[in-house]
Amino acid sequence: MGKRTRIWGKTILILAGLFLFCLIVGRRQGEPGEPEDEKAERIREYERDESVEKVQTTLLAYGEWAADGIPEDAVLTTEGAYPYQTAEAETLLYKQVTAYIRDGEILEVAEAEEQTETLLSNLFLLETGEDKILCFWDGCSFYLPFRVSGEDREQVADVVLCDGAVRECRVKKEKVTGKLLGVTKESVSLPDKTYPLADDTVCYRLYGEFQEIPLTELAIGYDNTDFVLEDGRVCACLVGSQENMEKIRVLIQSGNYAGRYHESVALTGDSDFTLSCGEETQAYGAGEYLELTAESAYFENGDRIILTPSVNTGRLTIFSIQRGRERADYRGSLEILRTPEGLAVINELPLEEYLYGVTPSEMPASYPEESLKAQAVCARTYAYGNMIRAGLPELGAHVDDSTAFQVYGNTEERAETTAAVKATKGELLLYGGEPISAYYYSTSCGYGTDLRAWNGPQEETLPYLGAKRISDKAAGEDQKEDIPAPGELQEEAAFEAFIRSRPSDCYESGEAWYRWQYTVDTPDIAEMEERLLQRYQAHPEFILTRQKGGDYISQKPGRIGTLQALTIVRRNPGGSAAQLLIEGSEGSYLAETEYNIRYLLNNGAHPVIRGDGSKRDSPLLLPSAFLMIELDKTQETVAGYTVTGGGYGHGIGMSQNGAKHMALCGKSAEEILRFFYEGSETDTIY
Repeated sequence: MGKRTRIWGKTILILAGLFLFCLIVGRRQGEPGEPEDEKAERIREYERDESVEKVQTTLLAYGEWAADGIPEDAVLTTEGAYPYQTAEAETLLYKQVTAYIRDGEILEVAEAEEQTETLLSNLFLLETGEDKILCFWDGCSFYLPFRVSGEDREQVADVVLCDGAVRECRVKKEKVTGKLLGVTKESVSLPDKTYPLADDTVCYRLYGEFQEIPLTELAIGYDNTDFVLEDGRVCACLVGSQENMEKIRVLIQSGNYAGRYHESVALTGDSDFTLSCGEETQAYGAGEYLELTAESAYFENGDRIILTPSVNTGRLTIFSIQRGRERADYRGSLEILRTPEGLAVINELPLEEYLYGVTPSEMPASYPEESLKAQAVCARTYAYGNMIRAGLPELGAHVDDSTAFQVYGNTEERAETTAAVKATKGELLLYGGEPISAYYYSTSCGYGTDLRAWNGPQEETLPYLGAKRISDKAAGEDQKEDIPAPGELQEEAAFEAFIRSRPSDCYESGEAWYRWQYTVDTPDIAEMEERLLQRYQAHPEFILTRQKGGDYISQKPGRIGTLQALTIVRRNPGGSAAQLLIEGSEGSYLAETEYNIRYLLNNGAHPVIRGDGSKRDSPLLLPSAFLMIELDKTQETVAGYTVTGGGYGHGIGMSQNGAKHMALCGKSAEEILRFFYEGSETDTIY
């Protein structure tokens, strides 16, 4: 019996060992603590579940290997960070897997049968250590178990992962730097050369809080960026410092603001000036005439000619363009860029001196001092926002000199406006520490609106650009008067009652543009159809065509036929028209945004009658979209129509005539700005 007992005991121990071995193997192959077949069954269920997304990815960091930007109990993958609470992630790092994802969470992963290399291109090496490196890639920082030289810190590299290991880290050290003169989706231009961009180019901001930024935030006209090269292409842009941006680059349009490009440029200087192109230079005397075309010999040395006065106060005069002043002369330097479309002219000068030419072009110098100071701050803020994110990066310009940005150099500099610029030197309007969108316009109807006037019903409004009554009285303040709130004017009856009246408490009630009227005796249907097509070609998302089922979709407009109705079907806060319905016997169309509505109701052949009885030609747009329509109908046909409206301009931000009358009432520039841009703060940039 003793011997049999010992044999059975050994047998039991062997069987127990085999059971334990199988259990351990099962745990290693499946979820920790469970057999492989249970995990396989779950995966089969996920394969059948349409709510589960199947993603091929590589695991990059989990647990102690994760750093900033990765939530706790999440795993970083090449597709992003996902919640995934399992120790299995540690064993699958740097391996390719199939991830089963639902509602943004990884439910399960299955290791790929064959492991191929995963490339993390243009990763940034934040820190290097003896046995690991801290990296930044795709918005997240994490550690990798790899050793590189300490001199590779703050460099760009490609990292290769394969089968659970970091196989290679290729550091890229070839760099160029220089004044950035242009950025497109395909290239960056420096003074010596234009460099193509790689398909996966990234931009890193190294100062302040390290982060990846878009190409659009590179500082045009400045040299604070290093460009990392690989095979002659820019693969990364490293912004090393924050520029104190004191110079602006302005594209000077041709003719009478006819377009961006010039066939030729004829100019001179009131002092000696120097022409440079590449390594070549040529001196010119004061008053000496120079004419440049695309065939000029100077361009043999490069596509960019720079003209620089010999003294800081010197000015260059361009004869080949027309402006509202006698001579089109410019402070600072001029760059002539040869492009396939023609010559582009860029004026680089100090921001403050640019404002000397903007302020009198945008607001009459005869306006009160405090309104001129408010205008100067708005103009500076608007310009600085475009300096941070260049409005014309492909041409190396922050703005142009037309109404597309703000008018520059169309009026002679005036002592009053220059004094206003100097009195507010460096002042910007900020919201949340960032320059605001300091939009402004000529005259209000008594109310202003918000950004929905431009960008359709889904556009979110900025808090400092809210619709408001432009008066010293607000809704509810005086119970004796029925003062509607801006939102109430979205109702047609309320707006019509307001626009027919002339409330005297509104700051601009005495202005000629406060109320106006436009009458069309006989609609020009062919002209309206042509204007519909033009606006569709410019912004198809805002010109909608009615389908047979009654729905409206973005579609090339056709014929109107007999005009049957013109109806404002939706308004924005403050009363600005948001949607115009044009109904015809052959087609009906819905036009959105204030600009489109002003363009379509105007046929270019009739004058606008202002509130004081004076007439003004109206070749392009009606004065504003704060308007109502009255139809003259013969049976079902619109024989004519009258538009009654108020104000001049888009109605967003500061009303310039509103600012004038506030200043006349004793309001300071600061009070004016706080009124129109509620919640903003004033600060200086230098």
